[in-house]
Amino acid sequence: MSLAGGDLNVVRATSLARVRDCGAARRGPEQGELDLISDGAMAIRDGLIAAVGPTEEILREWDEDGIPALDASGLTVLPGLIECHSHPLFAGERHAEYAERLAGASLAEIAARGGGIWASVLSTREASSARLLEQLRHAYASILAGGVTTLEVKSGYGLTLEEELRHLELLARSRELTPLELVITFLGAHVVPAGLDADAYTAQVHGMLPHVLEQGLCTFHDITCERGLFSPAQAQSLFERSRALGIPSRCHADAWTSSEGWQTAVVGGAMSAEHLTYTPDEEIRAVGETETIAVLLPQAELVYMTDRRANARLFIDQRVPVALATDYCSSIHATSLAVTLAIAAPWFRLTPAEAIVAGTLNAAYALGLAGDRGSIEPGKRGDLTLLSVNHPSELCLAVGQEVISDVIIGGAIVHSTREERT
Repeated sequence: MSLAGGDLNVVRATSLARVRDCGAARRGPEQGELDLISDGAMAIRDGLIAAVGPTEEILREWDEDGIPALDASGLTVLPGLIECHSHPLFAGERHAEYAERLAGASLAEIAARGGGIWASVLSTREASSARLLEQLRHAYASILAGGVTTLEVKSGYGLTLEEELRHLELLARSRELTPLELVITFLGAHVVPAGLDADAYTAQVHGMLPHVLEQGLCTFHDITCERGLFSPAQAQSLFERSRALGIPSRCHADAWTSSEGWQTAVVGGAMSAEHLTYTPDEEIRAVGETETIAVLLPQAELVYMTDRRANARLFIDQRVPVALATDYCSSIHATSLAVTLAIAAPWFRLTPAEAIVAGTLNAAYALGLAGDRGSIEPGKRGDLTLLSVNHPSELCLAVGQEVISDVIIGGAIVHSTREERT
């Protein structure tokens, strides 16, 4: 679905969070700055932000005949939320596994019975393309309703060249089903397929990459570095292959145990490393400040019932930019990034401002898209998420309660709940 650039004035926002972009992802104390304007407004022309400031100033310069206006009185305006880690293309159900885990079963026991990610791989391989597209359509509608304007989408439930190419093609075709902008990631090195060892499958992923790039649909190559899946040496070989072929990389790391994943991702030049639940504090300190963005997934830790949480505070103290995401996938049906940000604040002891920056500007940097989104500034896209609260901090008092009022992409209102509340 393509959207023509829209014209819109947004006026009288009780709070407007600019989250100004100073040319790099926010880190350290800067992660907690929202750059608020009270009674804020902006003008969007041809889908881009033309001006932002106090309502009186914007109306004086930009109140033109024929330009629609959205009255944001009583609302908070944020840069459009950016979901930078999701696996939306899958088939099959895994809710029974979660019930088993809650009753005391371990991940290893479930995997030994044929469950876990491998079960999703088998179900997804068997699913028709029409069925997978329909599942994506429903997922995108829920993700949009959760405040997202840009969505990263991974493959990774195929794990053969033929299936991975099919899934990447379906992700590209699914752009027709949603106003969300999709950023496609190839995750061939997700897990090791049954019947193969890690060395053999790593070699297969090396061979897949030229075909994936020839297909021309994906923006990133995601690489897992987890004990029992892909070792630091195997992951590093894939990072080197990505650099040689000119595709930026990302990394699944330290989700289940310490695997040297964080330092491997940084040395490998990954734009982001994701999960980081079990990254040791000493490893975070040893790596120190870096451009690689730490993408943390609080709802994954909840569902996986980990006995440790990613040390978000230490990452921030070490001046590592932190982003947040849902990890929507076959085992985690968390579609609302707004709710995820609300959960992340108490889960990781983040301030509301730190969580919001993590879901806007820093998420944009994690996807290499901060040049035109992630903040409310002239020249950037008119992507906005409006909340039915007076101040951004109220988002984090609404855990489990949806507070999205409107979602605007390129100046077009693509989702609104205001009529539902009247």
